[in-house]
Amino acid sequence: MFRIRGQGPLGVPPFRHAPIDMLMDYIDRLEAQKIRRIIISSPTFTQYRHRGELLDHISAYARRAAAEGETVTTIIGSIRADELTADYLESVTELEEFGHLFTELNLDKSRGIITIAPEWASPDLVAMYGKTQRRERVDNAIELCRQSKDVNTVMLYFIVGAPGERDADRLAIADYAQEVLYRLGHPDGTVIVKLHQFMPKPGTASQRLRMSDPDVVHTHTAQIEARLRDLVGDEKFEQHFRVLDLGASHMHLEVICSRGDRRIGLVLEDLYDANVDLSTVTKDQLVEGLARRGLSYDRHLRHMDEPVLPWHTLNHVNTTAEQQLATALYERECTIG
Repeated sequence: MFRIRGQGPLGVPPFRHAPIDMLMDYIDRLEAQKIRRIIISSPTFTQYRHRGELLDHISAYARRAAAEGETVTTIIGSIRADELTADYLESVTELEEFGHLFTELNLDKSRGIITIAPEWASPDLVAMYGKTQRRERVDNAIELCRQSKDVNTVMLYFIVGAPGERDADRLAIADYAQEVLYRLGHPDGTVIVKLHQFMPKPGTASQRLRMSDPDVVHTHTAQIEARLRDLVGDEKFEQHFRVLDLGASHMHLEVICSRGDRRIGLVLEDLYDANVDLSTVTKDQLVEGLARRGLSYDRHLRHMDEPVLPWHTLNHVNTTAEQQLATALYERECTIG
């Protein structure tokens, strides 16, 4: 397996497009080494200006490997729903064996996976957080997938545990998934609901907002799955749906790593020296490890009011915008309805 990183837009300019000659040279070296799995990792691959040339080059490699009885698998990261086109789908499906990073789920009868990130099922949360994937854009993307004979699986990314979120907003994710399967229209279609805990990102207006405890987020996953099962029935759920999150250990690590300072490195080093497997680390182990370094787990979950953030030298976010967002979300969270 070999990973190619293509730089995509992260919300702040400037960003770069990886040189196509360099990437095609990578592919040639993979072929020489008979490496058969390629991961194209980019925030939004659809915005890479040379994607057509790159996909053509990979397709040519895949055809040569197929002539030798070998299969080349290409895994492509998330794409923007409003940038999904029929031409893109045609190009990517020519790869034959393609999918997303979670293709390893080994879904039955999966021809190909397209990943789309609505992020919230509630339109007003999408707008309040400044996201652009409005429902009509997602519906247009699903229609293109319906017209394709090669795409039968859609992975939907949603955020849970965000400030301003209500119980009804989370449960609406199940209704959203049911409608996407209907719109997809393939008899063997599958919808994967991939849930991500809300992570305030440095450099965004949400960077100071509080986080939910991952153990609570994990219960949201169970609630959404239960809602979806109630909507479609157990048999149809097992045939056509998956509801997944990152796992408790992963989410607990994200809490401390995303908002911590360099002392977190010492905590992780201590855990490694104690032979703690980070893939299965528990909250209790992290709480204990942080305490040994004079740190608090709950402190990483808080709303960050202090003027100097751990990433202060890189912080250019307008404080008024931060406060306005926090206030609007708090008011929404407190509103019944």
